[in-house]
Amino acid sequence: MYKSNIMKILAYSIIIITLTTIQVSHINADSKNGKDVYQNQINWLLDRFKYQDVRGGTTKGLNVVLDTVPSNNFVKLQNKKLDKKNKDRLAILSMVGEYRVGFEFLETFGSEQNYKLDKPYQSWGTEMVIVVKDEPNFISLQHIMMMYFKNSDGSTTGPYIQKHWRQDWKYEDNKILNYKKNKIWETNEVENTKNTWSQTVYQVDDSPRYESFGNWVHSSSASRWVSQSTPRPLPRREFSIRDDYNLLLGLNKITVMSWGWVMEEMNEKIVIPNNFLGSEYGIARYQRISNYDFKPAYDYWDKTKDYWSIVRNKWSDVLSNKRVCLLKSVDGKPLYLYKFNLAEDYKSNPNNEQVYKKVNNIVAKFIDNDC
Repeated sequence: MYKSNIMKILAYSIIIITLTTIQVSHINADSKNGKDVYQNQINWLLDRFKYQDVRGGTTKGLNVVLDTVPSNNFVKLQNKKLDKKNKDRLAILSMVGEYRVGFEFLETFGSEQNYKLDKPYQSWGTEMVIVVKDEPNFISLQHIMMMYFKNSDGSTTGPYIQKHWRQDWKYEDNKILNYKKNKIWETNEVENTKNTWSQTVYQVDDSPRYESFGNWVHSSSASRWVSQSTPRPLPRREFSIRDDYNLLLGLNKITVMSWGWVMEEMNEKIVIPNNFLGSEYGIARYQRISNYDFKPAYDYWDKTKDYWSIVRNKWSDVLSNKRVCLLKSVDGKPLYLYKFNLAEDYKSNPNNEQVYKKVNNIVAKFIDNDC
C-alpha cells in the first residue's frame, strides 16, 4: 500500500512568445484527437490547447479557499526601513505557507524546420512549505505534498503525503553546484556574488538537482529573484517520455506577492555537448489557501524530520567533494524508493543510530566511483 501511494503521488507531483507571421496550412481545432502538431503547421505557438490534448495529472482534488490575507513575512517585507539583505531574507521566508499549486509547461519552438511540438503539460498539488533552517546567511525550505483525490463515484481518498522538493538559499555563495551530464555534478567557484543569493534545488530524496544564483529586487507589490542560466538534469515529466535530449539549460524567475508566489522557468533543451533542440516555458503558481487541514502532513514531518535531517547531513558530506557521480538505480530500484521506505520504518522505530547506518549504506551504493 505504501509503495502504491508513493507512486501515485509522484505521478501527480510533479511543475516567451514566438509566433509565425507566414500563413501556412492550419491544423483545425476539430483535428485535435491525438494527432501530432508541428510548429510550421500553426500560427500561434502559445495557443495550442485547441490543437493538442494536455498531458500530466488528470485527477481532481478537494475544493479550496484562497487566503486573501498577506502572510506575516510579506507584511514585514513592506517596511521601508529594512536594509536589502533583510528584505531578501523576508522574501525567501514569504514562500513559507500552505498552497494550491499548479504546474504548467509548454514547449514553445524547436530548432528543426518542422519541429514536432510536445503536448502541453499540466499538473497540480496541495502542499505546504516549512522552514527547516533559518540562519542569517542560510535558509532551507522543505515542500511537503498532501493531497486528497475525488473519485468518479463522488467518494474521496487520502490523504496521500509525500516529502516533495527542497530549496536551500545561501547568501553570497561562491561555490555553485554545476550539473554536467549523466547524473554527474561538479562544484565550481564563481565570482561577483556580492549581495546575491544562491538557490539549490534538491530531489524528493534530497539528492541534488541544480543550483544557481541571482539578485533579489524589491518593490511595494512584489519581490523578484532572477537566476543565472544553469544546466540541470531532465525532470520526471520529461525523462519518462523523451529520449531525444539529455540536458536542460534553465533560468528561473521567482516572484513573491501578497497572495503567494510564482516560479517561472525558461528552459532550453540541449543534446550534450551543445546542440540546441528546442525551448520551453514553465510556471509553478503557489496560491495560499486557508481552509485545508494540513495536520496529517505536519504530523508526518514531526515523526520523520530527524530521519530526513540525517539524510540531508549525509548528502552534505557527499557534496563536499569536488565531483559527485550517482547511479540511476540499484537492484532495479531508484533512490527515492529506498529513502521513502526507510522514512516509513523510522515512523514506527525512530532509532537514529540504526537509521544513520542504513542511510550511509544506501547512499554509498548509489555513488558511482567509476565515472
